[in-house]
Amino acid sequence: MLRYDFRGFAKSLKMDLKGAVNEALIRHVYSHLFKILYNYDSYSNWLSLFYSLISRRRFLLIVLDDARYDAFKAVYGRYLGGDLMIVRVPPPNTYGWLPKAFSHPDFNNVRVFYAGIGIESHDIRIGSFVPRGRRIEVIPIRPSKARHLLTVLPSEVNDAVMRIGLSGRDIVWYAQPHFPWVLDEELSLMLMKDALIHDYVPPDTIGYRLRMLGVGRDRVIRAYYANLVLVLKYVKDLLNYVKRQNIDYDEVVVTSDHGEMLGEFGLYLHQEYDLPQLVLVPWLRVSL
Repeated sequence: MLRYDFRGFAKSLKMDLKGAVNEALIRHVYSHLFKILYNYDSYSNWLSLFYSLISRRRFLLIVLDDARYDAFKAVYGRYLGGDLMIVRVPPPNTYGWLPKAFSHPDFNNVRVFYAGIGIESHDIRIGSFVPRGRRIEVIPIRPSKARHLLTVLPSEVNDAVMRIGLSGRDIVWYAQPHFPWVLDEELSLMLMKDALIHDYVPPDTIGYRLRMLGVGRDRVIRAYYANLVLVLKYVKDLLNYVKRQNIDYDEVVVTSDHGEMLGEFGLYLHQEYDLPQLVLVPWLRVSL
């Protein structure tokens, strides 16, 4: 019979008993249950698709940080066309796949535009994962117009791309729909202190803060979707720029590094769980 010391577990994580029970259920019950219900093995592997993409002579990979599949599927058709697949990224987050992806032999002669964010624990610092001797040009874009929110606007990413130019083997990485939600500055600023230490506190901290503030889950969902729609508008603008420049890519893909929790199990932002909301993301082969 399985015995679980919930009180001891709660004490070790510095969370209340209810939070500890929820944590144990997610890790040891729900995660395994969802693997079966969603049949994870039936989905294409993100890394395999990435390796195939970078083996092409010319490609454009557009990454939307934190875009979960179900949200993307609901809104992308207003702005982009193409063949949409649901793919699985290795858990628990970007670090589950990025070191392997960037160390692959075909990852060479690539220009990377990366929207860094001012939240230290969430800023990936892509350049540190590029092996020595590779011809990889990383162009970091730091917070400027939205410095008070510690994020880079999608317009700033497009400005950098159009100012510097694309190389023909390109990755353009937007910060959105990742927190902070730029179209709900009030909510983002209310949660900023908790988001800054999100990786070092109990997983339900954001949910607890929202309850204390009297903010409902529906507002978070609206803010997230607004961020997603905002970035998709600029992705459309970027692709129009590609067409105007007559850049002949072999393949153009829009994808994400991982998903996002939007109140499921009382959790928000991205967490280190093998749940469908976090590991199932879009892979859209774009029709230009």
